Amino acid sequence: MLFSILSIAYIISSLTFIIGLKELSHPDTARKGNLLAASGMALAIFATIFLYQDENGRQLHNLPLIFTGLIAGSIVGTFAARKVQMTQM
Repeated sequence: MLFSILSIAYIISSLTFIIGLKELSHPDTARKGNLLAASGMALAIFATIFLYQDENGRQLHNLPLIFTGLIAGSIVGTFAARKVQMTQM
């Protein structure tokens, strides 16, 4: 059951990521596309963390390290996104 929910989450996140990339092609929809793609990737990450099980039924371990990396990456990414102007890309 968890495998099918994980597969559905992966399909939904793939679709949102693809649609988000498509919307990045126009300046009017770029912000919405960026948020859509980011939400798709967040769905894939959290589905993997909470729903993934290996062939022995064990879930991911070392969650504090995973969440520390997510938080550190979010802080650095937010700082870089606020510092770099869109016209510089």
